[in-house]
This record gives sequence, structure tokens and C-alpha cells, in this order.
Amino acid sequence: MRKLILNLPEIEEIDINGDVFEIRKSDIDILNKSAEMQLKYSDLKKDDLKSIQAAVNEIISYIDEILGEGAAVKISKGRPVNIAVAIEWLILICAEISKVNDDYIKEKYE
Repeated sequence: MRKLILNLPEIEEIDINGDVFEIRKSDIDILNKSAEMQLKYSDLKKDDLKSIQAAVNEIISYIDEILGEGAAVKISKGRPVNIAVAIEWLILICAEISKVNDDYIKEKYE
């Protein structure tokens, strides 16, 4: 019998406002989902409250997928989150996760 042992990816963590969260999605998963949501909500109208509510819920839900169940509530300290804040959070979280990969590439190949 042949045996193969593969390296496992490191568990990456991110500190947000003093709370540490494990990053549970790969950079590719995050890029794909973010692009999908951008297309889905690109023509969102400010008077379409149902669509805005759906967008906020999906963004908050995706933040929870990235950082773990209840992460968005923990970050907001239980306060309600509007669409502008939800989008800002997702952008900043994605940017920071992207930097982790940039740092890895710099360390490995430079």
C-alpha cells in the first residue's frame, strides 16, 4: 500500500475589534461569493426595501460563514447593521484576508 501525507493549510485568524475569529473560507471562495453578490445586487434601488433587506441579510450571513456563526452580532455588539456598514465590513474583511495571502507569497517567493 502506498501512503501519502499532504500538508494542511494553516488555520488563519483575524482580530476584529479585539475579538479573534478563525477564517473559515479560502480566498478563492471569498472572491467568488463577493463577485456573485456584487452582480446580484448591482442594480439595487433604495426604495426596494425587500431587496435591501435581502442584501443585508445575505452579506451578514456570509460574514458569519467566513468568520463563524454569530460573528456579525459579536462584531456589532448586538446593534443593528445597515447595508452601508455590512458592505464596508465585508470589503474590509476581504481586504485583510487578501493581505494574509499576499504576505505568504512575499515570504515564500521573495
